[in-house]
Amino acid sequence: MAFVAHLMTLASMFSAGMAGLTLGTRHAAAASATVSPVLWYLTRTMGVSAYIALSFSVILGMLRSVARKSSERISWVVDELHQFVATLAGLFVAGHMVVLVFDPFLPFSFINILLPVNEPYKPSAVAFGIFGFYSMALLLVSSWLRKRMRYSLWRFIHYVSFFAFVMVTLHGWFAGSDSGEPWMRAVYASATSVVIFLTLVRFFVGASSSSAASSRAS
Repeated sequence: MAFVAHLMTLASMFSAGMAGLTLGTRHAAAASATVSPVLWYLTRTMGVSAYIALSFSVILGMLRSVARKSSERISWVVDELHQFVATLAGLFVAGHMVVLVFDPFLPFSFINILLPVNEPYKPSAVAFGIFGFYSMALLLVSSWLRKRMRYSLWRFIHYVSFFAFVMVTLHGWFAGSDSGEPWMRAVYASATSVVIFLTLVRFFVGASSSSAASSRAS
């Protein structure tokens, strides 16, 4: 009888354990089911929008530079649009970072998005994004303070835009969950190609202008 009672006790303990395991699994499944992907989609949308806005801003800035080097007049609308799109890119980046902190899919903290330490996801790629963020912040602040700065200093700081573009491109390429999609690769390739093309145009326009000035001087 004691042996039978012992078996019954073991059977009841096993049943209770299995019931607890099943209940815990159900709770975990329910918890995961309640996590909405809306924040993840939102932070990705803001990230892609920030990249497109930044690329457009860099392209407009380079068009201004090419026009100046070639002694061509350019509409004031381009200047205003350049400043507006750059500010829009900064707002999208800020939204991308803030939403990422509250996204339950990845445990990012404010320290993780401000400093490249203890990153929970692709540390090198996230570090590229942090460097790009500070570069963009420097560019925006210098643009807002342009009237209080020497033009030569402002121009020197604005060369950081190339660094910001490279950092943000690397961040999106290696950290973006949609960077493997054909449409996103087309965005990266198009923006990079246009920036490289305008850089070459600016270089050759500047070289030809210098040669022409030297010829007139002689």
